[in-house]
Amino acid sequence: MVIMLVQEYDDKMLALLNDSAYKVLQNDPTASLQKKTNNMAKRLADLKLIDRSTLGRLQTQSATCPCIYGQPKAHKPNLPLRPVVPNITAPTYQLSKFIAHILQTTFTSQYNVKDSFTFAQEINAITIPSEHVLVSFDVVSLFTNIPKNLIIRSIIFRWTDIKKGTDINLDLFLEMIELCLGNSYFKFRDKYYQQTFGTVMGSPLSPILADYVMEDLLGTVINRIGFTPPVIKKYVDDLFLVLHESQVEHILGIFNQYDPHLQFTMELEKEGALPFLDTLVIHNTDDHTLQTRWYSKAISSGRLLNYHSYHPTNMKLNVATNFIKRVTQLTTSMPIEQQKHIIFQNLRQNNYPSSLINRLMNRTRIAVTPSTAHSSFHAEAEPQQSPQPPANHHPTLEPQPPPPPPIPPPPTNINTSEVPPTEVQETAATYKSLPNIPTLTPSIIGILKKDYSLVKIATKTEKSVKTLLRPVKDPVPQLDQNNIVYSIPCTNCDRVYIGMTTNQLKKRLSGHRSNINKLTQTNIDVEQAKTALIKHMIEEQHTFNLEGTKIVDRTFRSTALPMLEMCHIQNTPHTVNFRTDVDSLHTTYAGILHTVKSTLTGRKQSRRNTQLLAVDTTNHTE
Repeated sequence: MVIMLVQEYDDKMLALLNDSAYKVLQNDPTASLQKKTNNMAKRLADLKLIDRSTLGRLQTQSATCPCIYGQPKAHKPNLPLRPVVPNITAPTYQLSKFIAHILQTTFTSQYNVKDSFTFAQEINAITIPSEHVLVSFDVVSLFTNIPKNLIIRSIIFRWTDIKKGTDINLDLFLEMIELCLGNSYFKFRDKYYQQTFGTVMGSPLSPILADYVMEDLLGTVINRIGFTPPVIKKYVDDLFLVLHESQVEHILGIFNQYDPHLQFTMELEKEGALPFLDTLVIHNTDDHTLQTRWYSKAISSGRLLNYHSYHPTNMKLNVATNFIKRVTQLTTSMPIEQQKHIIFQNLRQNNYPSSLINRLMNRTRIAVTPSTAHSSFHAEAEPQQSPQPPANHHPTLEPQPPPPPPIPPPPTNINTSEVPPTEVQETAATYKSLPNIPTLTPSIIGILKKDYSLVKIATKTEKSVKTLLRPVKDPVPQLDQNNIVYSIPCTNCDRVYIGMTTNQLKKRLSGHRSNINKLTQTNIDVEQAKTALIKHMIEEQHTFNLEGTKIVDRTFRSTALPMLEMCHIQNTPHTVNFRTDVDSLHTTYAGILHTVKSTLTGRKQSRRNTQLLAVDTTNHTE
């Protein structure tokens, strides 16, 4: 967590936006860009390149301008900001996801590593030539510095592979990419900006495009230096290499000559060690072998999910277990006792009980399979595969049980296209999340687990850091928000109208205003009233305060809106809504909603009583 003065944050953001890669826009371009995106999706559908469901997903009528924010780079001096533009509300978001999926399914790399575990597996026990050193290269701000011409060239160069994943021709595919890249825009402090160079960090298209460019860069550099280094590993913009100590500066220069916008910084091994991802790679100078160790940066606070935090117990256990696995699976250059000390120290710092830590360590040592763990915790699990234990072998503290019999692989001659649809649906799990309410949530999960085994429930806490601290992103104006449940108060009584909309609130209110104008201009009877709001106005001769509209709930998933609306109608007293508006709400929810309503009412009453008590005490003291 980084705490920064608002003025300092604004100054750093404005300094970033003064770069030539950004230009100020006079107006919000959302409406025009939304039209362009929808027209592109319609073209794809007219050409029979996408089906109707994909068309519905790519088109949008409720896009809003993304808001940029700066993510502090806490590991660098002066806390520079990394610009992030969450594109989920942008008109081109779904189209970018569509393009990225095509590119990802056809992309292959001989240098990429999936994560730190894969890196540790591939690096451990490698022997490198003498007089070679470990070095890492890092691109300075890769996403915002990728030239568009390199992206286009890479797509054209790899089109033979890409076209295997789509029926779209090259010209139209490049036009789609141009639409997404050329219309990267955002808002900051009520000003609109457009990014004129590079790709946006926050777009689903940026990571795969960066992968394509970096892959071509590596191929070009290797051709120029005339040989392949003994070790090359890539994770996004970070490169891990083993190079002859006399060639490091020369090869760095060749990397920096590839394109003036893509410049690399370098870090050499120090005292035979070099950090990369979450590992510290150890260079044993006596036999020139490589080993790894779990690593955290010097600025790391060691903070994990605290054992006393307001989270489900199973979530805390998973955090602790994953930390134990991370330390043990990424470490091969440390005795088991030191690994236990690191685990114990970090988990105790986060208030995990000692007895629980010991149980989790014992369970993890048994559960992790030898094929995925190189730690000395698991060195004896399969002696038949390693008759000669390595030099760094340390016996486990307890005898290990024999491994379970191998699970036979599924038949390879099954044609999945011939499996009946019902069978496929029966094996597909559905994943949902619920707020963590200590008594209620476990009961619901237990019921669902018993009767609906394929429904997997994850819990989430409503008490997060963002509820305590001021958000760094500009707030979206209420009238521009969509996928919401709203309430409109009656001007003449205490009743309210509850409604929902997937469009922006201002569009929905415009519809209400139009209906109200028609009511005042023509004589409409109660039977002709289309909404409960109009019916109340006719029957009671009342008016509604549209300017007093409030948003009572919101969600990114429009399919959840009808349920949210019914729940709020059910739990809101004095609504004017029709009784039929909640007919689809199952009676099972009645008790739950009553409990929630009683709890909230009790909290409000408790706060009110506390305030009255404080007043009474003050008066008594006086």
